[in-house]
Amino acid sequence: MKLYIHIPFCVQKCLYCDFLSFSVYNESIKQKEKYVSALINELSAWEQIFKNINFDTVFIGGGTPTCLEPEYLLKLGQVVNKYTDIQTEFTIEANPGTISEEHIEVFKKIGINRISLGLQSAQNNELKSLGRIHTYEEFYKNYIKLKRAGFDNINIDIMAGIPYQTIESYKDTLYKVLALEPQHISAYSLIIEPDTIFYEMQERGELKVVDEDTDREMYSMTKEILQKYGYNRYEISNYSKHGKECRHNIAYWIGKDYLGIGLGASSYIDGIRFTGTRDFEKYIQIFNSSFTSSKALSKIHNNIGDNYNKLSVKDKMEEFMFLGLRMCSGISKSVFTERFGVEIDKVYGNIINRHLQNNLLAKDANSDKIYLTDEGLDVSNYVLSDFIL
Repeated sequence: MKLYIHIPFCVQKCLYCDFLSFSVYNESIKQKEKYVSALINELSAWEQIFKNINFDTVFIGGGTPTCLEPEYLLKLGQVVNKYTDIQTEFTIEANPGTISEEHIEVFKKIGINRISLGLQSAQNNELKSLGRIHTYEEFYKNYIKLKRAGFDNINIDIMAGIPYQTIESYKDTLYKVLALEPQHISAYSLIIEPDTIFYEMQERGELKVVDEDTDREMYSMTKEILQKYGYNRYEISNYSKHGKECRHNIAYWIGKDYLGIGLGASSYIDGIRFTGTRDFEKYIQIFNSSFTSSKALSKIHNNIGDNYNKLSVKDKMEEFMFLGLRMCSGISKSVFTERFGVEIDKVYGNIINRHLQNNLLAKDANSDKIYLTDEGLDVSNYVLSDFIL
């Protein structure tokens, strides 16, 4: 099984961020301490329900996990280690403006073996426009420290379509990242989401966004340059060196079970999707102490409430297609038949054939794998939306 741990704390919420997170300050140290204790108690509750639980991937995300003081991260990691082994892919997201030498030591002590660094841009004016708290120079120093500490599986996030960004500044970011030779690069376009400061600015006409033609040029440039430098595009927005694909994220795209713990964390287990409470005080209250196994299930139920959905066969088919097709390797017709007891052509035949004819989908030599072509990847939202029944 896969484990996701949500850390909702940030030094400052980025202007484009719609994730469940909020700013904390040094005086909120008790708040962090209570939250880590609650996380440990929630994990204990799930252990009592599942028995002999083992995670083959762990991902600590947020928010900004490195907002946690090193001692709290150590405490959490030592508990997580009880449910992992040497083969576990253990990732933590890190903001370059919050990593200390003590954090790096803790990463090593608790077995973290994959770091995801949120750079976004190598241009300080663009970082400032996003509300990021770090500079490129801070990012560079921390990247070098991580490499010298022995971390050899590092992802760097970059973003296209940033306000005031130009083709040349984006190209400069790409080449500066490539010069560092990370094992993985996640390249996203900025999306203006509701309930963000950027959205409010756009509504008021105060946000200068990159025009569509420029955004498309940046998209094409990313694909061409990263592939030229040996990065395999294995998902719409993700590129990696051979064997360095993110196993945790792949599990989401191919429909594997995963457990999410923490504030508002989502899970998918045995065909049921559920989400924990987004109320911080309620979450702390539910998991404020250890408890006997007989109370574990009631604690979990109190956390989830009515935030669960048992997926129908139709729901599962839709997710199989529009999540699986995000992967450049595509989906398997035989796996579809095995999983759902019906041939894919009886459900999606007309849709598949139309996109095959338009060169947006293609088949492998055995006609089992169906995948998006380069042209299809360019208009993936359009193609994938067709698979909603």
